[in-house]
Amino acid sequence: MPAASLSKRLNQLRVVVTRPAHQAEHLCHLIEQAGGTAIRLPVIEITAPKDIQAAQDKLSQLENFNVAIFTSANAVEGLFKLAPSSFSWPQNIQVTAIGKRTASLLKAHAIPVDILPDQGFNSESLLRSDPMIKVSGKKIMILKGEGGRTLLSETLTQRDAHIETIDLYRRKRPNKGLRNIQQAGKSGSIDLFVVTSNEGLQNLFEMATETEREWLLTTPLIVISERTAQLAKILGFSHNSVVAHEASDESLLKSLEQWYADRFRRGIQRGE
Repeated sequence: MPAASLSKRLNQLRVVVTRPAHQAEHLCHLIEQAGGTAIRLPVIEITAPKDIQAAQDKLSQLENFNVAIFTSANAVEGLFKLAPSSFSWPQNIQVTAIGKRTASLLKAHAIPVDILPDQGFNSESLLRSDPMIKVSGKKIMILKGEGGRTLLSETLTQRDAHIETIDLYRRKRPNKGLRNIQQAGKSGSIDLFVVTSNEGLQNLFEMATETEREWLLTTPLIVISERTAQLAKILGFSHNSVVAHEASDESLLKSLEQWYADRFRRGIQRGE
C-alpha cells in the first residue's frame, strides 16, 4: 500500500487514549474508523468539586461580572451539573472559551462565545489576544477545576483586572494501574500513547509500577503542548513527543496519521 494511502489510515496501529472516560469516545471512534485500535486508559477522573455550595453561590453572582472565561470543556459540563434549575446564563457578560471543544459545548447550551484564541488554545494564547490585553478595571470570572495553573488569574490581576474563580469540578488520579495493558506494552504491541495534559502525563507515569515504566518510557507520545513534551523529557521518555497542532480530536488524529506515515517511510528506507 502506498505511503499516501497509509497516511490516511491507521491500519492495525494500537493507540492508548488517556482522556477521561466521558471525553475519550470521539477520538477512539476516529482512530477505529481509520483502521487503528483504540485502547482506553483514563488517567484522570472528573468529579464534583469539594465545595459545591461555594460554587453555586459564585454562580449566582455572575451577572455582576464583565467577562466569564471557561478554561475547559469540563468547566462547561460542571456548570450545568451544579447550577440550580432556576439558573439562566446572564446576557450582559462577555464569554471566553479556551479551546474549540469548550466553545462548541457552550454553543450547544445556547451560550454565544465572544472570544476564542486564534491558535494554541491555551492560557498563553488567550493572554496574547487583544481583548485580554486591556482589562484594567474589568471584573472577570474564571470557571475552572480545582487546582491547576494560576497563570491566567495572576497575569490578568497584574493587568489590573478584578479576578474571581469558580471551581466547578475536581480532577482525581484513578486508583487502578496499567495492569490491563501491561502485557501489550511488554510485547511491544502498543504503538503510541495520546496524552492531553501535564497532569494526565504525570498521572500516567505515577500509575505505572517500576516494571511497567521500563516499557512505558520507551513508547512514543502524542501530546497537545510543548509544556507536556518538556515534562515527558523530564520524566525520562526516550522518544521526542509529537505535539499536535491543537487540542481537538481531529488534530490528534492527523498527528497519528502523520506519525504512522513517517514510520512507514522509515521502514521502507531500512528495507523492512
